Amino acid sequence: MQYAKSAVKEAQIDYVFDQLRVTAWPHTAAVVVTTGVLWFATHSLLSVAWMALVLFSHGVRLVTLDRLWMQARQHGDYRRMKPLLVMGMAYAGALWGLVPIWFMNEPQTESVIFVSIALAGMCASTLPALAAYLPAYLAFIVPALALLIVKLFLLGLNATALLGVACLTAFVMISAKINQIISMSITMDFQNRELLEQVTVAKEKAEAANRAKSRFLAVASHDLRQPLQALGLILESMKLKARQQAPEQQSLIQQGVHCHDALSDMFNSLMDLSRLEANDLNVSLGHVELNDILQSLVREFQSAAEAKGIGLHLQSAPCVVHTDPLILGRILRNLISNAVKFTETGSVELRLQLLQDKVMILVQDTGVGIPLEEQARIFDEYHQVSNRHRLRQQGVGLGLAVVKRLVELLHLDLQLESVPQQGSTFTLVVPRGNPAALPKKEELSGVSLQGCRVLVVDDEPALLEATCSLLREWGCEVLMADSEQAALAHVDASAPPHIVLSDYHLGGSTGLSVIRSVQQCLQQPVPALLMSGDTSPELIQRIREHSLFLLQKPVKPVHLRKVMRQLLHA
Repeated sequence: MQYAKSAVKEAQIDYVFDQLRVTAWPHTAAVVVTTGVLWFATHSLLSVAWMALVLFSHGVRLVTLDRLWMQARQHGDYRRMKPLLVMGMAYAGALWGLVPIWFMNEPQTESVIFVSIALAGMCASTLPALAAYLPAYLAFIVPALALLIVKLFLLGLNATALLGVACLTAFVMISAKINQIISMSITMDFQNRELLEQVTVAKEKAEAANRAKSRFLAVASHDLRQPLQALGLILESMKLKARQQAPEQQSLIQQGVHCHDALSDMFNSLMDLSRLEANDLNVSLGHVELNDILQSLVREFQSAAEAKGIGLHLQSAPCVVHTDPLILGRILRNLISNAVKFTETGSVELRLQLLQDKVMILVQDTGVGIPLEEQARIFDEYHQVSNRHRLRQQGVGLGLAVVKRLVELLHLDLQLESVPQQGSTFTLVVPRGNPAALPKKEELSGVSLQGCRVLVVDDEPALLEATCSLLREWGCEVLMADSEQAALAHVDASAPPHIVLSDYHLGGSTGLSVIRSVQQCLQQPVPALLMSGDTSPELIQRIREHSLFLLQKPVKPVHLRKVMRQLLHA
C-alpha cells in the first residue's frame, strides 16, 4: 500500500509537469499582457523589471527544474522533486504577489480592479494544471492572493479584501476536491494496470496449461489408439474364425466386440470434445445423399439392436442435404447409439420429414425416456440422467455433449421430446441440397479383396500381426514389414503389391517415405493407404498435399475394407 501511495504521488508530479509544459506559452502571453496594461497605467519601469524577472524565472524552471524532473522520471527517484516543485511554485506565486504591492497605490483607480481580476484569473487558470499535486498549487496561490489581500486592507478596501479571503478559501476547497478526483483517477489507473497484468499472467498460464493439455492429449491419443486398433482387428479376425465354433465362443467374442466398440465410442467422444474445444475441427460442406448415410448407420447398429431383441427401422426416401457428411454422420451415430443403449423393449426408428428447404431427421425410440427436469442438462459434459437403467458401462456422458457442439458447428437445429418410460424423439433439421450437385457414385460391388497382394508396414508388432491376420481372413496375400528397409525387401517387380497399407510414424521414417520408396523401386504408382493415431492438423495437411488417403485410428474393419476397395477400384 505504501508503494502504491508513493507511485500515486509520483504520477501526480508527472501530471503537473506535463501540464506546465502545455501552459508555458499561455502563461508567457499572460505575463506580457499584464506588463503592457501596467505600463500604460503607471509608466513605471518596475513593470518591465517585473516582466523580466518572471520570464527569467520561467526560463530557469524550463532549463533546470524540467531537466531534473526528466532525470527523476528516468531513474524513478522523485525525492528531490517534491520540495523543488513546491519551492518553485511558491517563488512564482510570490512574483505575482509583487504586482499589487508595487502597482496598487491608489484605492480608486482601475489598477486595483485589473490587478485583482488578473490575480484571480491566474489562480483559476493554474488550478487544472497544479491541483494534481495540492502542495504545489497552495504554494502558488497563497502568496499571490495573500499579498493582494494585505494590500487591499492597507488601502482601506476592507470589503474587497474580505472578498479576496473568500476567493482564496474557495480556491483551496475547489483544488482539494479536484486533487481528490485526480488522485482517484490515477489510483484507478494503477489498479486497472495491475488487474490487466494479472489477467495477462492468468491468460498466459491458461494458454500454457491448454498447450500442455493438448500435448498430453496428442500423446495419449496416439498411444491409446494403437492398442484399440489392434484389439478391434483381433476381435474381428476372431469373429470371422469363430463361425464354425460353438455358440458360447461366438457369444464371448461378440461381447468382446461390443465392449471394444463401447470403449472406442467413449474414446472418440473424448477426442472429439477436445478437438471441438480447441477449434481444431474443420467443416467441409457438400451435397450428399442422406439415405446413403442413414442406411450405413442402420447396418452399423443392426447387430447391436438384434442382440438386445429390439427393432431398428429406417423409413426414408432419396433426399439430398447440404452439410458436412462426416460431422452429420457423427451426430446421427451418437443419437442412434444412445437410442439403442437405452431401449430395452420395442424399437428404434429413423424417419424423414421433407419440407420445402429443410429435412427433418427423427431418431425415435421406446426407451426409458428423459424426465423434464433433466432435459436441459443432458447436453452438458459428463452428465448422465439419474436412472437405474443408465449404467456406467454405457458411457461417461459425453455423447450428447459432442452432439450439441457438432450441431452448433454446422449451425443446425436439434430438438428433443421425451416422456419417461415411453421414449424419446430427437429431431435434427438439416438444409436441403441440390441433387444435380451430387458427386457420381462409384460401383464397388464387383471389387473383391480375394487374392489382393497387400504390403503392410507397421513398427508395432501387435498391430502388425492383427492387421495381417484380418487381411488373410479377407483372402488377401499379405507382405509384412516393420520398417522401410523390410518393406523394400518385399518389393518384387514381377509380383508387385496391389496396395500399400502403412502406419505413419515408423520410428526413424514415416509412411510417406515408405510409399515414395516403394513407388520409386517399382517405377509406377501403387495405391496406398496411411493409418495413424496422430490427429494433428499439420499431419492431415501434409498427407493431403501428397494426395494420399488417411484413416485415423481406431479404424473399424468394415471401414478399412471399404476404403481398400475404393482405392483398388480407382
